[in-house]
Amino acid sequence: MSQPPLSFPKNPLGSTRKSSVTATDDVTSQATARTGLNAQSPLRSSTLASQSAPTLGTGITRTTPPPSQPYTRPQSTQGQTAFGAGATRSLRPTPTAPGTGIARTSGVSGQSATGSPLGSGIARTLQAGSATTTPSRPIAPSFSSRATNPTAPSTPRMPTLRPTSATPPSGGSAFRKDMQITNEEFLHLRDFIYEQCGIFIAENRKYLVENRLSHRIKELHLKSFNEYYKFLRYDANRQNELTHLFEVITTNETSFFRNPPQLEVFQNIVLPDILDRQRKSGNKRLRIWSAGCSTGEEPYTLAIIISEVLKGELSGWDVCINAYDLSEAVLAAARRGVYNAYSLRTTPKDIVARYFIQDGNQFTVKPELKKLIRFGPINLNDKEQCRRVEKSQIVFCRNVIIYFDDAMKRRVINAFYDNLEPNGVLLIGHSETLHNISRAFQLEHHTGTIVYRKAN
Repeated sequence: MSQPPLSFPKNPLGSTRKSSVTATDDVTSQATARTGLNAQSPLRSSTLASQSAPTLGTGITRTTPPPSQPYTRPQSTQGQTAFGAGATRSLRPTPTAPGTGIARTSGVSGQSATGSPLGSGIARTLQAGSATTTPSRPIAPSFSSRATNPTAPSTPRMPTLRPTSATPPSGGSAFRKDMQITNEEFLHLRDFIYEQCGIFIAENRKYLVENRLSHRIKELHLKSFNEYYKFLRYDANRQNELTHLFEVITTNETSFFRNPPQLEVFQNIVLPDILDRQRKSGNKRLRIWSAGCSTGEEPYTLAIIISEVLKGELSGWDVCINAYDLSEAVLAAARRGVYNAYSLRTTPKDIVARYFIQDGNQFTVKPELKKLIRFGPINLNDKEQCRRVEKSQIVFCRNVIIYFDDAMKRRVINAFYDNLEPNGVLLIGHSETLHNISRAFQLEHHTGTIVYRKAN
């Protein structure tokens, strides 16, 4: 049964940042031109003979003064960067790493294009035996001259490589200055969190663990992250603390009518098709699983669309949206169903008027909408909990699996497949994909979204 579609707002497309290539003139040739030396000059020949040959692949010529003479710093040229006392470098065009604005350099290991040692703005993360550099913020390469210490050794200092976290954002609490998480503590807590709920936290997000868990440590009057880890493992009250842990590590940014193109496909194609199938079978029963429902905006949005499509038929249908989440705190907010104007920023005004009760700046979901939804806790890493969810015709799991590694994604997607009835549909976030995760679904491409259908 076709119904007039809701008026979904359109989101503007964002701009795309383009990478650039940074190029400089050959500094060595500039220096030669300024001194006026030519290939036939005896002075030039004797000077070159006293210099050590460039190290293969480094692009550095080291100038070593005779022991009997006092050290004289080489004259720098316009646009040259000093890489240590007595060292000059030919700066060749170097490609910029895509999307970062950082020019990659070769030659002096452990130094950036500006001559800054590793760690002053770039954090190095060691994963699986390989070293990659992760910028704390976009860094524009600069080739301006820097002052050097004339007493420093001629060979550039090599930094010690060790795993470090990405530079945390400014404005951290004073508590962080007194207590910082060690690499060992981070790995213990990261593995514990993954073991409990399947959320994987990369090493370059270590500062987030430090920021978010430090408040729990303070609340429990513990002295270190190691004590907190032991508390989670062995304390008699560890189950209650797990609830708080899940609340602080999960992200709950959402809104009503999020991703309008996908919701249009749900309203105009997916939902009418399933309703027609149910009518023909004589079973007017509709079950939708909203996995990772957060504070309720998604399941309430689905309930509004179902109400708009069925209209007067709604009372003759058995409709239930099973909305589950890991965090008890967000579930409590979802059950209350009270929102501010920001949460409704993408909701058509006539929809707000029909399905919400306004009281100042607060908007409360009407009771007839609430009765279509059943909220409850679930851990998607728990197979038994997933099996207890009643069979569904539609599963919504948007912006959830992006926090999982591939192994966890496969477990969760398999659980959704098992839960769906034949011809059932899975809808995931617009930035998510099942590529290399599952081939069990038939893909249906629509404008703005992909529908994953379970074969009959």
